[in-house]
Amino acid sequence: MPVKDVLAHVDADELVELTRDLVRIPSVVRPGDPAANESAVADYVHRWFLKEGFDVEVQDVAPGRPNVLAVLGAKGAGKSLLLEGHTDVVTEGDPALWTHPPFGADLVDGRIYGRGAADMKSGLAAAMVAAAAFKRSGTRLGGRLVVGALVDEEAGMIGARHLCGTTIGRDLDAAIICEPEENELCLEQRGVVWARVTVRGRMAHGAMPEAGVNPITGVGALLREVPGLQKRLRALCAKSKYLRPPTVTPTIVRAPLAGVPQSNVIPAGAETTLDIRLTPGPTEDVVAAEIDAACRRAASACEGVTIEWRALNGYRLATSVGKDEALVRAMTKGVRQATGRAPRFGGVPGSTDGTILRTTLGIPIVTCGPGNRLIPHQVDEYVDVDELVAAARIYVASAMQYLGT
Repeated sequence: MPVKDVLAHVDADELVELTRDLVRIPSVVRPGDPAANESAVADYVHRWFLKEGFDVEVQDVAPGRPNVLAVLGAKGAGKSLLLEGHTDVVTEGDPALWTHPPFGADLVDGRIYGRGAADMKSGLAAAMVAAAAFKRSGTRLGGRLVVGALVDEEAGMIGARHLCGTTIGRDLDAAIICEPEENELCLEQRGVVWARVTVRGRMAHGAMPEAGVNPITGVGALLREVPGLQKRLRALCAKSKYLRPPTVTPTIVRAPLAGVPQSNVIPAGAETTLDIRLTPGPTEDVVAAEIDAACRRAASACEGVTIEWRALNGYRLATSVGKDEALVRAMTKGVRQATGRAPRFGGVPGSTDGTILRTTLGIPIVTCGPGNRLIPHQVDEYVDVDELVAAARIYVASAMQYLGT
């Protein structure tokens, strides 16, 4: 079947309404609140695919946090392609700061507004409608197409990690990560290490600092090490055509570690978190050695303190695929068929579920989805409808090129 016949089954109005429906379902994960998770939006996705006649596999990753996997076709002697999205969104923050209600999914001047509109209910909706276009057109693919709606991308990526340990995950040959990248074909993405640094001192009265050891001075010493650590990591990492150089950014500082903060008490401990972003190059051991060295230097500058650190949620190292990969070639042709233009290539400034799939399964990944890459996690998050529709069309044409019919 010609690709244009399948593309004719991508209904723009349906896609817009599906995206708005998904945005209207709050799926902010709030630790301590057992009802604040991805369960409601996962249930919506599950029921939608069942209505469309798909085989659906639900994987319970954690209580109230299921992966939903819709499957079309059999792999057989062909390949298995994943269209991957996630169902969690970050906090909306203060709703009063939003021009449009964060879960209202307002459609204004060709844009859908709301938390998750770009990151990434729109990309997930585009993948769903793209898969449905094959079903509705009666197209028989030459392999298996899987749409994955995974949990926990915004934190530990437990959904992607779980998928990698399942039969359907191990059978995957490639994945399109439907994150908001302005529909560019992103061949690289930065890795991330969240280094949680704990500084221990000795508790004392604020009026008698000589009786204790102030761990906050150790935090200060470590923060003074940040520019040097960033410089050393940049020297170790490869320069990228598509990515910013590595960065080391302090994001959290906290003291005390236990008890109530009091103005006249030197705390026994303090901690800070460094958000470390990497380009391809160094191994996990090399990155760890540089962080170790920075902590030793900070500790040596503050007599009596001890400094240790751990990687929150492990290491997610940078990924890269070449233009000669079959998936990249398929998507290059797919973009031309779907949009009539040549593809734009780029890189992901953050880290996605794709890092887990790439490093654990070894499969090629390309990140491509609707939405301004700078708008996620901000107030008044939005997605342009034109980009949304183009993304669904790109997924259709790319899947046809990669899997055959």
